[in-house]
Amino acid sequence: MIARLTLLLALLLPAFAHAQSTDYGSVRLLKGWQLEDGSYQMALEFDLNPGWKTYWRSPGPAGLPPVFQWDGSVNIGEVSFAWPIPEVMDQDGMITLGYHDNMVLPVRIMPENEGEVRIALNLQFGVCSDICVPAQAVFLAQLNGSPDEGVAQIETALKKAPQSGAGIGLDSIACDVSPSARGFEITADLAFEEPIAQPFAVIESANGDIWIDQPVSSANGALVNATAPMQYYGFGEMEMDYSELTVSVFGEDRAVEIQGCPE
Repeated sequence: MIARLTLLLALLLPAFAHAQSTDYGSVRLLKGWQLEDGSYQMALEFDLNPGWKTYWRSPGPAGLPPVFQWDGSVNIGEVSFAWPIPEVMDQDGMITLGYHDNMVLPVRIMPENEGEVRIALNLQFGVCSDICVPAQAVFLAQLNGSPDEGVAQIETALKKAPQSGAGIGLDSIACDVSPSARGFEITADLAFEEPIAQPFAVIESANGDIWIDQPVSSANGALVNATAPMQYYGFGEMEMDYSELTVSVFGEDRAVEIQGCPE
């Protein structure tokens, strides 16, 4: 029923993509442009009032990660995000990852097939000032046939994403999982061609049954180690798929993101 209602709204209000303002600021959808491969490069722009912040995709135990629900969208296949490098912030003695002021989150959408593409996005996210509260924004928009929008902002945001793939100066990476008194412990050892100043590492798993806490990071020259508690909430014995891991390292001079971590 909810999906049908959302779809009906999307049909009736194809241009409901303007900024939605609240006490913390506003969020708006930038419809971007269509790429040569048929995908659409759009973005969400968070314009936060002074003193407010929002969170990165994996903010740590004190943060609220955003949730993207696309129910009711038409002709949407793969969705990918190019998260800008987050700030490392101290929140009442706990480290969180997030953003102040203005943040543009590029979102790339590949249609399932040719034809119209309609967005029905229910975004749930957290914002913090003196207190932390959950927030919500709903966007309905038609992408195909739309004029280009927000190109300069999106292109600038894409340049702020961590380096990935070849050429990031990574010599080697290895991960290991071992039992601990409270579940498991996961470690990631990375060797770079050049040191990363003041590295802060994050380890994520695409497996929803696996939770990885914020790691303790250390560096010795160009070597970076990250160690974190890990819990398994699935049924049966855990089967660790190291290809589902993402290891990110944020430093003062640069940031890198590595997909997959071999044993």
